Amino acid sequence: MHRTVKSFLQTLKFSVGYCRYYFNHNCDLRIALCSQIKPQEFQFTKCLGNSWNNTDSPGHIVPRRSFSCKVCSLNIMLIALTYLYQDLLKSEQENWKVTSARYMDTAERIKKKLEVMYNKYTFSMSSPAVSGNFFLKMHYSLVQVRVNEGSVEVLLSTEDLGFHDAIIQRIRISPDQRYMATSIKSSNSEELSCIVTKFEKSPVVEYIIPNVFSFEWATHDVLFYTSPKNLVCHKVLLATFTNRKHAELVYVEQDPRFFVDIYCTKDRRFLTINSNSKTSSEVWLVDCSNPFNSPILVQQRTKGVIYHVEHRNDELYILTTYGEPAEYKLMKTPVGSCGMENWQLVYMLKEKTKLIDLEMFRDHCVMFLKHYGHLYLNVISLVSHSVQSIKLPAWACAFESESHPEYNASTCYFQLTSPVQPPKCFAYKLVENHLVEQEAPITINCHIVRLEAKSQDEILVPITVFYNANSKELHRKPLLVHVYGAYGIDLNMSFKAEKLMLIEDGWILAYCHVRGGGELGLSWHKDGCMHNKLKGLHDLKACIMLLHELGFSQPKYTALTGSSAGGVLAGALCNADPDLIRAVVLQTPFVDVLNTMLDTDLPLTIEEQEEWGNPLADEKYMEYIKSYCPYHNIKPQVYPSVLITAYENDQRIPLRGLLRYVHKLRKAERDHARSMNKKGNLIPNIILNVQAGGSHCTPLWEDSLNEVTSHLAFLYKEFGLERE
Repeated sequence: MHRTVKSFLQTLKFSVGYCRYYFNHNCDLRIALCSQIKPQEFQFTKCLGNSWNNTDSPGHIVPRRSFSCKVCSLNIMLIALTYLYQDLLKSEQENWKVTSARYMDTAERIKKKLEVMYNKYTFSMSSPAVSGNFFLKMHYSLVQVRVNEGSVEVLLSTEDLGFHDAIIQRIRISPDQRYMATSIKSSNSEELSCIVTKFEKSPVVEYIIPNVFSFEWATHDVLFYTSPKNLVCHKVLLATFTNRKHAELVYVEQDPRFFVDIYCTKDRRFLTINSNSKTSSEVWLVDCSNPFNSPILVQQRTKGVIYHVEHRNDELYILTTYGEPAEYKLMKTPVGSCGMENWQLVYMLKEKTKLIDLEMFRDHCVMFLKHYGHLYLNVISLVSHSVQSIKLPAWACAFESESHPEYNASTCYFQLTSPVQPPKCFAYKLVENHLVEQEAPITINCHIVRLEAKSQDEILVPITVFYNANSKELHRKPLLVHVYGAYGIDLNMSFKAEKLMLIEDGWILAYCHVRGGGELGLSWHKDGCMHNKLKGLHDLKACIMLLHELGFSQPKYTALTGSSAGGVLAGALCNADPDLIRAVVLQTPFVDVLNTMLDTDLPLTIEEQEEWGNPLADEKYMEYIKSYCPYHNIKPQVYPSVLITAYENDQRIPLRGLLRYVHKLRKAERDHARSMNKKGNLIPNIILNVQAGGSHCTPLWEDSLNEVTSHLAFLYKEFGLERE
C-alpha cells in the first residue's frame, strides 16, 4: 500500500499517549505462528550453566513448573454480593444515560471544536529523522516512510491480524534489520502481545508471543522479553527464531516488591536485566555477543540505592542514588570491577533538580532536567569531562526526546511542549555545543506564571499558572486545578488540545506540584510518601488558597481534577475543605487506600507498600492511612459536585471500591440535607460514568475524546457557562 507522503500526512489523524504499563494474565510460554498455522509450544531448556546457583540471591533461575488451579465454591454471601454489585453497576449505567443527556448539547459543541483542534495540533511531521527511511507508529498500524521515494508503506495492521481495537505500543528492530518485534495492546486490557515480523520481499508476520511487557534484541535472532503476572513482571525469557527455534526461562525475581524490566545499552554491547522496587534496584548484564552465557551481577541490591546502567568503551556509566545526598548522580566504573566500591563520581545534580531523561551518545551524555519549573539541557562531554548547561525557553514545561537516537549521532533531537503549546522540534549539536530551534512555536495568547505557596510546615510549593492574556477580572474566571502527588511522578504538562480550548474560553489552569510527586527531585517524593502523605494534602490546600488570595478565581468558580493516585489528595481535600472548590473531575481515582493496602491478594498491593506503608504490619500506618483515606473520611456536609470516570476492566482501581465510594458520598450529602432541613440549598451532583470494558491506561483516541468532552461539558454546566 503506497501513497505520497504529502497526501498521507494531510489525511492522517491520530493521538499518542503515554502510560506506565504492568500486566495481569499468566499465560504459558508459547510462540504462535501467525496466519493459519497451529500455535507451536516450546519447552523450557536448561540454561545459564551453574553460575546462578546462589540461592541467597532474590532473583534466580528456576525449573519449569506446572500449577493446578483450585476452584473454590461460592457461598451464599458471595453470591449475594455479586448480585448486589451487578445491580449497583446497572443502576449507575442507567443513571449515567439519564444524566449525560442533560449535557448532550454542550458536549456536542465542545466535541466539534476539539476535533478541529486535535486535527490542527496533535500531529506534526516535523520529525527529527527527516533523511532516509523511518518508521511511524500509529495507534492501529505501523508504517514505513521512505522520504527519498516519497511513499508510505503499511508494514503492520492490527486489524489485519485479527486484533480489533488494538494499538501499537513498542517497536524494536533486530541489529541486522531482518526482524521487527512490535507489541500491541487491546483497549479493554493491559495485556500486550508481541508480534515478530520478518522482512523479506514483503513483511511477513511469523510469530506472536502472548503476555509480554518489555523486549529487546540481544542478537539478530535472539529476543529477550519479560512476562507479567498480576500487573507485575517477575520473569525474563528468551526466544530464538532461525536455526534452533526454542524459548527458555532466564531469570525469576522472588521478591514481590520488585518489578523486572530489560533494556539494551545504547552501544548494543550489553542487555541489562533490571529488577527495581520503589527504593532499591539490581542489574544483571547479558553479553549481547554471547547471549546464552551467564549474566553478570553489577551490584547486589542495597536498601535505598537505585541504579541504572549504560556502557561505553569497557566502562559502565551508572545513574544512581548511591552516596549523599540521596539524589541522582552519574558515576562510572570498569566493567571488570563493577561493584559500588569502585564507582567514581562523574557528575552530581543540583539540589531540588528533577532528572527527566538521559540519553547516552558515543562521546556525550545528555541530561534533560527540571529545576524549579524551568527546563535545562546538561550536556556532559565524556572525553573532556566538561559540562554545558543550556536553559530552555521559559514557555516550555515538558520534554519529548527522540525515540532511540543513534549512538554515534552528533545531534540530539527533542521536542518541547506545554499544556497549551503544541510540540516544537529542537536540535542540540553535540560537537558545536549549539542549540537550534528548528521551528518557532505557535503564538498562543497565553500568560504563564510560576508561583510558590507556603505550606503548613513553611515549605514552598511550586504552582504553574496559565491564563488568557486578554482576560480581565481574573477573580471572576473559572479555574481548573490539577494535582497528582504520588510515586515521584510529575504532573503531565504535555500539550492537550482541550487545555488550549479552555484558555481561549477564558479559563485559568493551575498545576500544583505538591510533595509526593517528583518535580523537585527524589527528596520531593520522599517527603510526600509513607508517613508524609498528609503533607501533599496540606500543599494542595495552600496552593488553592494562594491562588484565590492573588485574585485567580474564587471557590465558587474553582474545579479540581486528578486521575489515578491523584484521587487520594483530591478526595481528601473534598472531605477536609470542601468549601475551597465547586466541582471535581476524577478519572479512575484511587479513593480507598486503606482497604486496598489491607488486601494483599490485589495486584500491586505488596509492591506499593513502599509508597503508602503497610497497615498489616504496623498499627501506626493503619491509623495514619485511615486519617486521610478519602473513603474512610466521608462525613455529612456540603460536598462539591463530582464526576468520576471508571472502567469495568480496571485491575488497578477495582470498580467495586468506586461504587462503594460514590454511594457513601451520596448518603453523606442526603444525611446533611435532612439535618439542615433547608429548602433552596444547592444540591451537588455525584456522577459515576462507568465505561464498558476499558482499562486503567490511556484509552483509544475516540474514547479519550468522548471522555474529555463529557468532563468539560460537566464543568461548563456546573459553572453555568454556555458556549457559542
